[in-house]
Parts: sequence; C-alpha cells; structure tokens
Amino acid sequence: MPQGIRTNNTDYPLLSSPSSLSEQLRCRTVELQSRIVRANYNTQFARTAPELAGFRDATAGRVDAMDDHILSESFRKTVHLTTYDSYAPLLAGFFEKPCKASAIVDLFAPGLPDYLCESSSTSGGQAKTFPKYNRLSKARSLDAGSSAIPGTLQRRTTACIRYLGCDQMTVENENNCTVATIYLTGGSVVGHRTRWNLDPEKDGEKMATFIFNHAAPYAAGFINKWRSFLLIHALFAVASRSLETMTMTFITAFVDMICLLDVEFDMMVDCIADGTIPALDGIAEVRHYLELNISADPERAAELRQLGRPSSRPGWCGHVWPNLHSVTAIAGGSFALSVPLVQWFLGPNTAIRALAYGSTEAYVGSPYDPLKLDQFKLTNETIIEFSDISKDDSISSLVQVWEVEVGRRYDVVVTTQDGLWRYRLGDVVEICGFDPTDGVPSFNSSSAANFMVSEKELRAATLSMVLNTEAKVVDWTTTIDDRSLPATIGFFVELANDQISDLALGPERVLDELVRSNDNVARAIAHDVFRKPTIRVVRPGTFSGFRQLKLDEGSHDLGQVKVPVVLSKVEYVTWFSTRVVEEL
Repeated sequence: MPQGIRTNNTDYPLLSSPSSLSEQLRCRTVELQSRIVRANYNTQFARTAPELAGFRDATAGRVDAMDDHILSESFRKTVHLTTYDSYAPLLAGFFEKPCKASAIVDLFAPGLPDYLCESSSTSGGQAKTFPKYNRLSKARSLDAGSSAIPGTLQRRTTACIRYLGCDQMTVENENNCTVATIYLTGGSVVGHRTRWNLDPEKDGEKMATFIFNHAAPYAAGFINKWRSFLLIHALFAVASRSLETMTMTFITAFVDMICLLDVEFDMMVDCIADGTIPALDGIAEVRHYLELNISADPERAAELRQLGRPSSRPGWCGHVWPNLHSVTAIAGGSFALSVPLVQWFLGPNTAIRALAYGSTEAYVGSPYDPLKLDQFKLTNETIIEFSDISKDDSISSLVQVWEVEVGRRYDVVVTTQDGLWRYRLGDVVEICGFDPTDGVPSFNSSSAANFMVSEKELRAATLSMVLNTEAKVVDWTTTIDDRSLPATIGFFVELANDQISDLALGPERVLDELVRSNDNVARAIAHDVFRKPTIRVVRPGTFSGFRQLKLDEGSHDLGQVKVPVVLSKVEYVTWFSTRVVEEL
C-alpha cells in the first residue's frame, strides 16, 4: 500500500509532531537528500548552473566523501531556488534536429532519459518539458507478457480510463547512428507505465489483450480523440456486469464519459447487443484489436434499455454495476465542484477516493485518507522544502519538512531524482497536521489564482452559486471580465441539467462569498474598482470540447488535459464566449 494511505480515518493528523518523530523525519530527509545529490551532482546542469555555484565551491568535488549531514547542510545553505528558465537552455538540446547524444547525456541525471514529459500547462502559457530517468529498467527486466491476461480469463472488474500513448524521438551519435529512443508523453502516462511495468517497445504485443483486470483491452488506451477515447471505455465498462472500481486521472473524465454516454446511449446499447464497435473518429489504428474483444450480448443490452440512460435516475451507476464500490481520481481542489454531480450518478454505495497530489515535475503526496479528497501526506520519493509565503523569497527563509507549522501556507519547492534542484512548483499548500506514526506532514491544496483571490476562494464562490439549488455543475473556469469597467471575475459554467433559472441569484451569491472570504474584494468594492461577478452558462459539451482543443494544440497526454482555473489566453476566453447560451 502506498505510503500514507489509510483505509479509514481513525488516525487523525496531530497538530504538532513529537520531537522524537521530528528527529526521525529529519534523519530520513537528510539521507534522501544526500542520495539524490550524490546521484546528480556530476551532471551537465549541476556543473554549470549559476544557482549551484555556491554549492560547487562549498563541496569542492568532495561530494562522495562527505558525511550525509555535512552534505545536506551544504545543500541547504548554498543551493539557490530555480525556475524553468534555469533548465530551458540545456533542454533545447532535445529538440535539435538531429538530437545528438553528446548534447543530452548526463544532462540532469546520469545517462539518457527514458521519457520527455510535457506539462499540462493549466495556466494557458507555454507547455514545459521535463526529462524522466530510470523508468524502464524494471519493465525491461520482467517478462513482457507478465501483465497480460487472456480475454477468456478476464474478470473485467476495473474501468481504467487512462491514456497510454507515446510519441518517440531518436538520439544519434557523432556517426549519425541511432543509439537510443526517448518517448514523448505526459507525466501521468509515465506514472502509469512505471507502476505497471509497461515498456513502450512491447505495446504492439499487448494491443489485443487485457492487462490486470481492466474492462477495456489495452488498445483502448491509445485512442487520441477525447470523445472516442471516453466512449470506447464506456462501451466496455457498460458491457461488463462485474465492474467493481473505476480509476482515472481527473474526476472530470468521469463526468465527460457519463455525459457522452447519456447522449449516445442508444448507440452504445445497440453495439453491446450486436457485438460491434461504433464508427468513431480516431480509432482506425486500434479498431481491429477492439473488435476482437467484443461479443454480442443481447441480454445485457436488454438490461440497460430497461434501466435507461444515465440522466434517467439518480444512482444510475449503482444499478448498472451493483458491485461498484469506488471511483478513484483527483477530485479535490478545482475539481471539487464536479463531485456532487458525480455522486448523483454513482449513488450512495460508491465512494469517491482521492488519487494523489503531484505535477509533471514531481510526485508530492499520497492521500492521507482516501475519502478525504483534498488532504495528502508528503511523499518520501522527493526532497520537499517549503517557502513561507509571508516571508521574503530567499533560501534563508526556506522551511524544512520537520519545521513546518499547522495552519501556515507555503510554496512547494522540490529537488528530484530527475535532476531538478530547489525548483519552485508554483503550488501553495496549507499544512493541516502530522502523521502520528512517523511525523510526516499532511497538507491541503491551497493554490493561488492569477488575480486578487485564491483558487480556494474561487471554488467556494462557485459552490455558493448552486448551493441549495437543483443545478449540477459539470465544470467551470474563470477569467478577468473587463468587457465593461470596473473589471470583475467572470465565470464560465456548464450545467448537467436545464436549471439555469436556479442561478438567477448566482452573481449576488458569488459576490457575497468573495466579500466574506477576501478583504481585498471588499476593499475593491468600496473603492469602486471591482463590480459584481458575471456568470455565463455555456452549452453542453463545452468543457469536453475544450479538452479536445488542448489536445489538438499538441498535448502528448490525453488523460492529463486540464481546464485552467483562470483563463489567461485571450483565444481561450473568446472560444468559451462563443459557446455561451445565457448570461446572468
């Protein structure tokens, strides 16, 4: 079981950590810090980065011989904070044509990376790329077919709605001979493949098989059109009576899948009855493998027709899959507004469980209690430090994991096995306690938005507009609405039903909540530099369409595409504006 995960909530986090646990945590952190530093100090980045100049002077080439505690102290006192710009000049070597091994070997970690991962770029800015090292060695030491299960033995108990596709690039030596292949994809794909020991070189052998107890064949994970990807997974999931769990990266994937299934319900049921695969965009390359794994089931089709489409009754999923007990996904933070709608579809007997807290750059935490969707425990895989947002931005103000205080908010700073040194993630978290078993801090996400209010305050404001109404939110985002002055916060909201009239008081409710939670808003209103927020309801399917738009722009990870909490690109705001059906 991953570190920190609990199956119940009987062990509540402590408000302070006993000194004995803090000391044990300090020693473990020093050991991890030393191990990562020793592995990566002789790389191109570590030898040349200005941010590490003080560290190079302090260690003077003696890193391997230094005591762990002395090495850790040198790291803490001399390594300066880095940003993506610190790494960008060296990363450019990956995109030279041809890509030469001499330019990228030992770049951030020893050797060549297995993967290049593209961030999901939720802010609307340019996507960032991060190399990932030593992810395929274990997979290549195992039997290539060890995870495959013949279809006849498949129990199909898990709907695993995860994308697995990769592009690839070749690396050449000075003689122009290919010496390595690096795979380009998203961070979540690398996480799945590493966890399941899936080597991209062996994908072709698995396409017509099932891995583990997945409801859909392996080939379904390679469909790169969002609508088709979700409908194929829905088809195989609904065809199975024995489904027990669902898992996906973001809970919004579940919402999109169920909403698409609702629209295409008759087609899906006909396919189950006849044992056919529907004609969908983007599945030509995998269609043969899908057809090998579907058979006619008129009895199941009759059951589904009797139950009706998902919107026909609350708890529809519980009727379709009587054994379904959990859906696991990232469902906290900005995704929390979709949870009531998800629970309406699931019914009372299926729990929503937290997945993890992380980013393309680093894995940060695992669920402290899976049923608490926004509470996590720090990982032991990454060096994590904190910058107190109330203090000056300098290395002297960095706080170590054993020094954090409950209730304080911190920027997250990571040093990773993949060669990031004191890298600022741009995430703000709030410490909520310490694990009573080992003293490791637990935290809630508290990411700041791009203007005067935080993401947490925007979530609360969005919830206030639908509180005690019949309206159910599919998804939402915001922008700075300066169509008239003074500017304000503009909300784009998609609803799962036609209860737009329930939002008539939404702007007033949102304003009241923002004034209550944020003094900056109250002052801005008083000085007439902020007006009542606007709410624009968009047509059904808008947010699903936006995820496809992001994919069409070149994202390498279909399962990791997120909608920004704040739309910063004018083109995105315009795109949403053209899909508005009513403004409040």
